[in-house]
Amino acid sequence: MERFIILCIISFVLNPIFAQNETEKPAPIVLSGANNDLNAVAVSPIKTQRLAVAGWNNEVLIYKTDSPYQLVQKLANHSAPINSITYNLKGNMFASGGSDMNLFVYDSLFRTISFQQDQAKRHQTAIHSVLFDKASKYVFSGDKEGKLIIWDIANKKPVKMYETGNTINSLARSPSPANLFVANSDKQIKLIALVSGKIIRTFDGHTDMVNALAISTNSQYLISGSNDRTARIWDLKAWKPLHVLQADSWKITAVAFTDDSKYCVTGANDGMVKVWEVTTGKLIHTHHLPELYIKDISFTKDNAQILIGAKIKEGDNFGARLIPSSLEPTKVKEIPVSVKNKLQQDLDSIMEIRTLNRKDSIKFRSILNPQNLPKSDQAKSPAPKKTIDKPVIYKTPMKSEK
Repeated sequence: MERFIILCIISFVLNPIFAQNETEKPAPIVLSGANNDLNAVAVSPIKTQRLAVAGWNNEVLIYKTDSPYQLVQKLANHSAPINSITYNLKGNMFASGGSDMNLFVYDSLFRTISFQQDQAKRHQTAIHSVLFDKASKYVFSGDKEGKLIIWDIANKKPVKMYETGNTINSLARSPSPANLFVANSDKQIKLIALVSGKIIRTFDGHTDMVNALAISTNSQYLISGSNDRTARIWDLKAWKPLHVLQADSWKITAVAFTDDSKYCVTGANDGMVKVWEVTTGKLIHTHHLPELYIKDISFTKDNAQILIGAKIKEGDNFGARLIPSSLEPTKVKEIPVSVKNKLQQDLDSIMEIRTLNRKDSIKFRSILNPQNLPKSDQAKSPAPKKTIDKPVIYKTPMKSEK
């Protein structure tokens, strides 16, 4: 009896300690500099080592990716809340779209690339999503009225514009550079052909509006988050559903993959963050931030942390949050960005052709007649695979008048 009483006392004393250890998690790191709620976050490729956040303060804030996460740049071109931001795969360009109906693209020195546009070829309502193609030749933007615009970066003007019918909530690259995934304000995910604007495939399964899309780095999986309280992982090789992730939370408003494509994360507007294993659909980790409405989410490049952009439910503790992912930190190789296939060539061919420059001239001259090049350029130019004769012009003599 005495032994039983002693065990009960020990259990009574230790249980609160164990319970505290199970529920206690490190406080999120809050990045300084924001003075309002956030709508969007982005993490740059490894080479540039930057992360960006933006929202209702009408500014894009750029930070270093390592502690103490120093604020290094402010981009203040927008005159209204910013809804979407993104890096290209090389990390030498950055884009933002906002409620002021403007798209801004920046180079590696954060200089604005200005696009030619008129009232007929621009957004007339808030931009909700922006995205670079894999080769960084084009940037896509989708707005509240369902307008999708393709912008040619080299020629600095819009080249295609399509009406998709419903509000565009999110865009994602497809395995083929000739197509694009679009989540409108309905239950379907659509795969759109960039040449024609036609829907060539739909993904059905969600029972409410789809808010967010992301494609894995290996292009094998697509993840979607919906108001139906689920996220779905789609197998892009078999073109069918792989897993339905029951988030047990409110609306799923943000999704992302790790760079190794092994894990994904979902964020909800009740502050619930969940990390999942992609191939099995297994829940790996849950982190609850009840003070936040999560708007956007991303992994850091080593998979160790999750970057969150959110609206604050109460108070004024603004700023992006960094929380541990519970995943083993990894070293991820840089994403290959060269795209040299027929589909990319076909896509390029239907966009407006750029003006030839001196490098093009040297290239073509070297193929036709390399010995006429300056010696400095001859060394750089490859030898032609076969000899091409010089063109000969034949003139037909005119008959003399008598």
